[in-house]
Amino acid sequence: MERLIMAHSHHEGLSCSCCNKIWKAFLPHITPPPPPSNCEINEQSAPIIFKATHNVGDIITKGYIQTMANGQNDLVEAMGIHNGKIIAIGEFDDVKKAMPANSDIVYLTHGHTLLPGLIEPHLHILPTSLFNCGISVSPFNGQYLNPHYNRASVLAILKANIPSNPSDWLFGGDVDPSLFVNGEKEFNADVLNDVSKQNPIFLMNASMHLAYINKAAIDLVAKKGVICNDNGVLHEIDEIMPVLSLLPKPSNEAFTKQVNLLFANASKRGVTYIYDAGIDAPASNKDFDQVAFLKHLAHQPDCKIRIGGSLVAPHLKDFNSHIKGKYAPNQGDEKFNLAFIKVVADGSNQGLTGYQYTPYDCDENYTPYQAENADIEKQNNVGLFNYGYPVEFDALISTAHDNGWPVMIHANGDHAMERTLKAFDNAYGNGSSFTYRNRIEHASLLSDTNLSDMARLGVSPSFLIGHAGYWGWVFSQTILGQTRTQQLDRCHSALHQYNMRITLHSDYSVTPLGPLRMMEQAIARKMEGAPKELGPQILNSAECITRFEALKAVTYDAAWQCYAEQWVGSLEVGKCADFVILEQSPLTYVAPHSANSVAGMRDIPVIETWKAGKRVYLNEELYEEKTIVVKKPLSGVEICEKIINVGA
Repeated sequence: MERLIMAHSHHEGLSCSCCNKIWKAFLPHITPPPPPSNCEINEQSAPIIFKATHNVGDIITKGYIQTMANGQNDLVEAMGIHNGKIIAIGEFDDVKKAMPANSDIVYLTHGHTLLPGLIEPHLHILPTSLFNCGISVSPFNGQYLNPHYNRASVLAILKANIPSNPSDWLFGGDVDPSLFVNGEKEFNADVLNDVSKQNPIFLMNASMHLAYINKAAIDLVAKKGVICNDNGVLHEIDEIMPVLSLLPKPSNEAFTKQVNLLFANASKRGVTYIYDAGIDAPASNKDFDQVAFLKHLAHQPDCKIRIGGSLVAPHLKDFNSHIKGKYAPNQGDEKFNLAFIKVVADGSNQGLTGYQYTPYDCDENYTPYQAENADIEKQNNVGLFNYGYPVEFDALISTAHDNGWPVMIHANGDHAMERTLKAFDNAYGNGSSFTYRNRIEHASLLSDTNLSDMARLGVSPSFLIGHAGYWGWVFSQTILGQTRTQQLDRCHSALHQYNMRITLHSDYSVTPLGPLRMMEQAIARKMEGAPKELGPQILNSAECITRFEALKAVTYDAAWQCYAEQWVGSLEVGKCADFVILEQSPLTYVAPHSANSVAGMRDIPVIETWKAGKRVYLNEELYEEKTIVVKKPLSGVEICEKIINVGA
């Protein structure tokens, strides 16, 4: 018999490399494809000029082309693209002269806005796709919190999907009891037994640091030598992995379908570049080669997305055995590039595993500690730090640096943040001036001292801004308390007091994909989980940023932070012809019937998304294209002039 115990010192969720053993054990058997040939890098696309104004008689209809060149708020009249690249940009007559005579012309009208392709600088492709093969009980409706999300609604979805064969598993994920809207936040085997007493159930928490199984599953895995706690709550790798490895694997077809759906969803949101913040280097030839798989997908002619990524190193021995001498930073191309080593310092604050100086304000069932609480003496949970400290942690960061790698470190809790900055200081010292573009992922709780140290060390933050928007209320009222929550996602301070470049990310599947949503949450900082009867509740309004700063964080600065600025992030000659056309500009959008002028910015329709000069997404419900064939009198060449109308 094997009893599950917390013996491993590295307590990570599924997005860290050592915990990749959990979801890797659940991956279908996919043979890594051969690497792409150089010829696949070349893009072929027709010559097209996009023009921001159009004269119809005496009426001028106007659109906008926002370049973000040099990180500035610049508008131009026209842009010419050919063979996947931007050929010319500026005044229409100048662009026209630089383009082939047979270039089609597309007019932007009615305020339609062409922007650089949006960038998602931190998500997880493979584990998300894997768990998307199951039943989702997410707290989100699209990009909004489900106002009716509670334990009963989750159980109803699970009951509706119970397999007819009582021996079949029900597999699902994305549950988040911290966001249940009523007081019933307890979630364990007893709760899942109400769904089924016959079918075994496995349900992954949205944080990927916890999982839940019912009594039928507890009994079934016990017969195979895995003994679980009677409450059915599985914590971290040592408890989750043995159970998950016993579940039937999804088919290759189902898994690949989910990967492609992820790419399609990103394209639908206007995203052209995604950065996978946790790719596992294969430990042996028998391992599923994630690098080769993603590189292959990125080089397919019909791939809608460009991919950047980081290699995870949970321990020094992993770096030395699986990465050193086998991979080098920034040796890829515009379709696929590895830029960072990823290190995961702690867990998640909403999962009560982010590493804090002060214990959390609630117990494991999200019940706040009160003076009259009989269990007040149990208020000793400060989360988890995933490494021996300081020797192991510091040695890993220093070794990555010595081998030329930039490093991005996941840190949520204030104590994890302090240790992370000390490790950067030991490895890099003062005066790096952002040379390495080292990053802190999530950077949830930041003091002034932390921000000052980051600026001194040249470390920039990537904020999981959904922490403020989606969890801000539960953090302030239940998990962290109001004082600590004021330090959450300090975007404005990072920009204006410490002159940093920041980015916004989703950590998908932790929060939904959607750069416009991330912009809205960074601009307004509205706590969306607050009771409506209280009116709008803003989390530390001093940390709100401007519309342009938010746009820059998902375009120009996101490209820089991902080592991709030579390809994407702005519309400039020689860069990839990757862009999005929105129904209106997020810089001028005004919410109807709301005191919050950016409310609903996340819903601005994406009309088209283009990658490498080819349209990869079209909003067919809103799109109408009128084509006028014009014969040029001097050249005799026929060209197509296209007018895009929305809502016609």
